[in-house]
Amino acid sequence: MHEYSLATEILTVALDAADASSTGMVTAVHVSLGEQTHLDREVLAEAFVMAAAGTRAEGAILQVTVPESEANGVAVTAIDLSD
Repeated sequence: MHEYSLATEILTVALDAADASSTGMVTAVHVSLGEQTHLDREVLAEAFVMAAAGTRAEGAILQVTVPESEANGVAVTAIDLSD
C-alpha cells in the first residue's frame, strides 16, 4: 500500500516540525497531491490516522488538496501546531 508508506513519511515531516518548534501537538497537516500520482485521497487520510496513533499527531487532520495542474508530486504545504 503506497498510501501507508507516504502517510508515514508525511507524519515524520510533521513530527520533525513539531520537534523543531517545541510545540506540543500537530493539529493538521496540509498536503498537495498531484493528480498524476494516482493515489487515493481517502486511503491516504485513513493511513495517516493509523500512522499517527500514539504520537503527538494523533487526532490531527490530514488536509489533502489536488491542484488542477497536471502535477505528479506530493508536497507538505503547511503544518498546524498547538501547545
